[in-house]
Amino acid sequence: MSHVRIGVYALTSGSAKEVGDRAQEGMLGVFRGQPGFMAYGLAETQEGKLISVSLWDSGKQAHQANELAASWVSENLADRIQLESSQVGDFMFFERA
Repeated sequence: MSHVRIGVYALTSGSAKEVGDRAQEGMLGVFRGQPGFMAYGLAETQEGKLISVSLWDSGKQAHQANELAASWVSENLADRIQLESSQVGDFMFFERA
């Protein structure tokens, strides 16, 4: 079963679209280069939070993604977002249509 890393960020400046574009151009490439990477996405909630979700083969890889994300955000988006929480867990089930 796959493992998930979820980060919740507050938008502090700029727009969610700008952050999303930068994450797609940068963070996605970082994650793609890591063993066990399965998927990555970024969503904006109605409350204006940004939710980062990535899927990994193992819990260890999902925890390492926390470190990678923290480093990448610090270098690339620290002026636009602030981490509020980060979680790693195991999927009990995940199904696509």
